[in-house]
Amino acid sequence: MGVVQSGIISGVGDRFSQVAVLTLILQVTGSGMAVGTALGMRIFPYLFLSPIGGKAADRIAPQYLMIAADLLRIPFALSFALIESDKDMWMAFTGIFVLSCGEAFYQPIRKSTIGKITEPSQLTVVNGLEQFRTGVVLILGSVTGGAAAYFFGTDIVFVFNAVSFAAAAFLIRKLEVKKNPVQENSEPPRIEMKARDWLSTGILLVVFIQWLGAGMDGIFNVMISVYAVEIFSSGELGVGLLYGALGTGLMTSFFLMKLVKRHPLLFSILALVVEGVLQGAASQAGTLYQLMLSFFVIALIGGMSGAFLDTLVMKRIPSVRQGSVFGFIESGSNVILGMTMVGGGLAVDVFPIRNVGFTGGMVGFFSGLLILMYRLFRHKYLKKQS
Repeated sequence: MGVVQSGIISGVGDRFSQVAVLTLILQVTGSGMAVGTALGMRIFPYLFLSPIGGKAADRIAPQYLMIAADLLRIPFALSFALIESDKDMWMAFTGIFVLSCGEAFYQPIRKSTIGKITEPSQLTVVNGLEQFRTGVVLILGSVTGGAAAYFFGTDIVFVFNAVSFAAAAFLIRKLEVKKNPVQENSEPPRIEMKARDWLSTGILLVVFIQWLGAGMDGIFNVMISVYAVEIFSSGELGVGLLYGALGTGLMTSFFLMKLVKRHPLLFSILALVVEGVLQGAASQAGTLYQLMLSFFVIALIGGMSGAFLDTLVMKRIPSVRQGSVFGFIESGSNVILGMTMVGGGLAVDVFPIRNVGFTGGMVGFFSGLLILMYRLFRHKYLKKQS
């Protein structure tokens, strides 16, 4: 599928570029604050542009929106190659901000497009492939990005990122997406998602689970580097191995999803609980290999859960509103992710590292338990009413 292939190519290019840009900023400025600022700038465009992108996907042919987003990012991807001194840092921050704006706009469009071009019976498989894609991006992008920048220089990496945007646009140029009534009619019908619709379809619960997962991931992302460097003194190699374990877990999740034949929402709730336990256990790991195993299982369960949750949105929300819903989910998830990354980063400077990781896992564990209790209570209540 062109959407999946284009996502792999542009995703790997983006990961390559991210590693190279952060390395370049650190080399030129020698400032950790500059790196932190760069990471923060990648998050906030999601607050505004993901909802806009989602609404646009409900009204305009999404393939044109994705092609435009890819092509407009090319000059900014190349601009990093012009940076030579700290006086050029404005180009770095401008480029990071614009690329992040493009990604924030692009993601809900891409997700809603999958729901529009895929047969309902194949949605779970395709969303599983999306998790597989993310695993490939993690391994090829994060693990090899630093090596590519080290051996071939950052300029080559920036060129590769620009080429990846062009290639992604080329792959989806002939993508055919069935028009919905909003795109076909001059006076589109009003199909609003009211509060009772969010509750009756279970989508509100899906949103809460994804947002809680984003909160856990924010702390988890901070801990990846901290565990490797501070706890196990394995440096960049350790970071690469941990990302490799995560990528492998996501890729494996695709092959195990078929084992879950019923109750995908319940599985996703239980996955939140189990991920919390595993993150708590990972914080107490005695060796790097034990940590890698924990990361593998966390990504495996999380990948399956993520695919099931996306499938539920695509099946239960009308196609004319999927873009808006995915925009809402992406916006909230990424803002929460950014806030918890900042909070996690501050916490590891104040509290013992293992305690921070354990606390993050327990937050997910108890949040998952509360959602599970609500789910069971609601099911019992509805059964009594019927």
